[in-house]
Amino acid sequence: MRTAALFVVALLLASCAGESETSTDAGSRDSGGAAEGDSGGAPGACARDDDCLAFETCVDGRCVIPDVPDAGTPDSSDMSDTSDQSDTGVTPDTNDAGSLDGPDLSDVSDMSDVSDLSDAADAGFDAGGTDGGTDAGQGTCPVGVTCVDSFPFGDDRDTSAEPPGTFSSYSCKPTVNEGGPEVIYRVTVPEAGFLSAAVYEESGVDVDVHILSELNQSKCIDRGNFHARADVEAGVHWVVIDTYVSGGTPQAGKFHVDIGFYVPSRGSCAMETGEMPRVGDGGNHLQMPATGPMVLEAHLVTQEESYRPASSTQHLTEHYALSQTETGFVMYREEVWAPLEGGSFYGAGIGDPSLFPVLHEGWYVNMYWTAAARPSRGTRMILKDPDSSHAVVVAAGYETGPGDLSNIGGTPEETHFFLRTGHESTLTLGIAADQTLPYGPRVCE
Repeated sequence: MRTAALFVVALLLASCAGESETSTDAGSRDSGGAAEGDSGGAPGACARDDDCLAFETCVDGRCVIPDVPDAGTPDSSDMSDTSDQSDTGVTPDTNDAGSLDGPDLSDVSDMSDVSDLSDAADAGFDAGGTDGGTDAGQGTCPVGVTCVDSFPFGDDRDTSAEPPGTFSSYSCKPTVNEGGPEVIYRVTVPEAGFLSAAVYEESGVDVDVHILSELNQSKCIDRGNFHARADVEAGVHWVVIDTYVSGGTPQAGKFHVDIGFYVPSRGSCAMETGEMPRVGDGGNHLQMPATGPMVLEAHLVTQEESYRPASSTQHLTEHYALSQTETGFVMYREEVWAPLEGGSFYGAGIGDPSLFPVLHEGWYVNMYWTAAARPSRGTRMILKDPDSSHAVVVAAGYETGPGDLSNIGGTPEETHFFLRTGHESTLTLGIAADQTLPYGPRVCE
């Protein structure tokens, strides 16, 4: 309850600070982090206790929360080091022309300074962040926050209808101006697992997704223009959809967000040893397990889809939704159908789509194996990051390729997203010794 009360104060003060803004400048900030046009008056002014909220007391003409020490100016030391300007492997913000949209710092000279939110507001957010990993998941959901504890979760919102934002930047990428309004989700997970969030914007809108360990901009775990992901422990975490500012203008508007939580299987990742004959290898067969470049592959039509795409993008929206439902895996899917390559429709694999389960398509793998060497459909192989314990149990036998033998194989975007890899990243591939393993993400032990 203390966390919820403090959070209410923070939201009230942020709202008061933005009342004097014009609608066209909503969410923009000056160099101190306060809303433009702030009169500088003391928020929470009172003459008696009745002028304050139920949990506040009027002291010296100001509403305060009893027994809450003055938080003072927030410590921005974690935000001061911007020497590492690299992204975290997610898609950067771009403008409509596709060029990099750099941060506009004309109104935010010091992105780490949020002291103008007032001591009480800072105390409220600090308390929420401190409790975020333990007790904040219990009790009433804080005012102004959407609480999530079942997955996958979906929500349609509009940042242009939200009050001025509180956060201007995040430690994951502090040079990006996120000075517009934000929407905050408190996410409670029952055990350790893989937390992800994907955002879908309307045209002209640019909002970004952030995963925080605490409700504090310096506690950013991952962020992205379209999606973010994190390995998390049981407890409370935060997803913040914040509005990107370009040329001093917040790119606010409507969006849809999906939040997912996936618990990978755990155990042995033992692989069989042997060799894989490949087309055109001249008898120089690939020794298995093999480590080498893994291509990012396109999507394939499955047994639950009656359509036969006439282009690389037709019916993709339906396919993405079906894949997310069947796999339970949330991400921003954007790869297209496999090309025609002599077939009669896009997204055709080997054989009829009626033989290809949706779950297997979400986690498939191919190699340029010969027809005689190709595994039977659904054979379990393991794709593993050689530098970590992360792996994916993938389904083989549905597709052949890529033709370039310098690559050991290919797999779709779902696998790469979990492994935090991309096109031609180095992975280890082999036939699973245990053919009863569940398909999908796995933690090797």
